[in-house]
Formats: sequence, C-alpha cells, structure tokens
Amino acid sequence: MLLPPALVSAQPGTYPAKPIRMVVGFPPGGGNDAMGRLFGQKYAERFGQSVVIDNRPGAGGNLAAELVAKAVPDGHTLLVISSGHPIQGLLKSHLPYDPIRDFSSVAQLVHYRSVLVTHPSVAAANVRELVALAKAKPGSINFASSGAGSNSQLAAELFRYLTGINLAHVPYKGTGQAMTDLMGGRVQMMFAPSLTVAQHVQAGRLRALGVTSAKRSRVLADVPTLAEAGANGYEFASWYGILAPARLPGDIAAKLNAETQRALQAADVKDRLTTEDLDPAAATPAQLDTIRQGELAKWRKIVAQLNLRFD
Repeated sequence: MLLPPALVSAQPGTYPAKPIRMVVGFPPGGGNDAMGRLFGQKYAERFGQSVVIDNRPGAGGNLAAELVAKAVPDGHTLLVISSGHPIQGLLKSHLPYDPIRDFSSVAQLVHYRSVLVTHPSVAAANVRELVALAKAKPGSINFASSGAGSNSQLAAELFRYLTGINLAHVPYKGTGQAMTDLMGGRVQMMFAPSLTVAQHVQAGRLRALGVTSAKRSRVLADVPTLAEAGANGYEFASWYGILAPARLPGDIAAKLNAETQRALQAADVKDRLTTEDLDPAAATPAQLDTIRQGELAKWRKIVAQLNLRFD
C-alpha cells in the first residue's frame, strides 16, 4: 500500500530524500499494521514523501526484523514492533539478528492492552470456569496466536503458567487469520489487542473473559482484569514502537521521534487512540533503548521458568 505524500515537497538534501519503507512483520488487519499505517500517514503528511507499508509476515515478525536489520541505516527503512521484539533472542536459537544490538530506537508509539477471548461455544463464562475446564481436560483447549514468540502467545503462556493449566498452541501468521479461525470455532481462545476484538465482543461473536492490564479497558469496561477474574498476579503490559537499522544517525532518529510526538498530539490521532483503547507513549530514542533492555531483563527469568523455546 502506498500512502499519499503531502502536497509540499521536502527540501533537497534533507531527510527524507526518498519514500520511506515501513516494514510490518504481520499481514494487514493486526495492531502492528494499523500502527504502521496510522503513523506512516502522518510521516507522509509532514515529510512530503510517500510512506510504503511493506507487510512481511512470518516467523512471529522475525522475517521482517531480519530484513530491516540488514538494511541501510539512513532512516528510509523502518520496522514496526511490539514489546515482544526485544526478547526474541531468548525464544529462538540461531536468530539471524540481535534484537537489541542490530537496531536503533526511533519512537515508542502507544501502550495497549489485550483481552482473553473465547469462542461462544466454550463452556466457560468466566476465567475460573475456563481454568476448571482446562484442568479437567488437560490439553483439550487450544489457543491461537499471531505467531510463535508473538505477544499473543507470550500472554497466553504467562496465563498458563500462573494458573497451572495445559493449553495447546496454534500459531498463525497474523492476528487477522487467527481471529477468523477463532470466530469460526476452529480454535477456542486467544489473547488479542482490545482494539481488534472489541467490536466482535460487543456483537456477540466472541466472549471476553479478562483484560491483561492492571486497569480495565475503556472500550470493554465491564470486563474484569485477569487478576480480578482469578488469575492472581497476572499482568501483561504491551506497546508498539518503531526501530531502524543499527547506527541510524542521531539527527534522523531525533527528527522521526519529534514527528511521532507531534502526531500523537494531533486531534484526529488522539480521538482514534481513545476509541481504540490505546494510550499514547512519549519516549525519546534513548528512553526506548532503556525500555527495550528492560523488556529483555524482565522476560529472561520468565522465559526460563516457563521453559519457552520456539525452534
């Protein structure tokens, strides 16, 4: 998809000097893709250059990440990530890139919460009933994810660990495909961003049992947090961000970050984030470096406890 440029043109010799390629590791229809298109449009309007959304699904986003890691670090190739990206090296052996060293931080976009949803045919009206059902028939309940090592799987694995249940994992190449099979009853449950599932819950196509964050969702206010619903100690906070290849010049990173913060202040973006249950994030590239390192440190122990490997 080619997003239209603004009517004005960038001055010669300034960044960006050509169209920007925004690489997304999942198919259209998921949260990464939605964020890429939203902020890509804002970049296009401000920079006077087109922004090309390049969907490269596969391997839980790692095909796209490898592509960007090997790109020229001139700011014309960017990667949309979620908060699971920094820990991919913990989950997969022989990863062809380093999630920390091979990327420069550009901007954190938004914080988001996910929702545990089930197909209406699942005989559980709440989290406690779901846990009881899973314990009565170990391995009989399957959950979808947007890919091995994706945030949707990590949220489910943490739930499995804290509740002591056995679930079967069915990975997809993106949230859209997983949601289609979930609503068709071919899989039974999933952890998915609230912006993706809210309309389906409200229409009765899915049943919401709990929210992953410490606070309830704005768009599904009657749905308890998972901790409230019986999964004691559960919290899974997530975010989207933008990276570039390592050694991105600091002035380009600063310019992209400034335009991201400008976009987050735009009235239409604020309205959309509120509607879609997203919270704006404000982090400099240096702060995002710290956040990425923090995710790695936090998950190192959890991955070891859960014995998670996706090779």
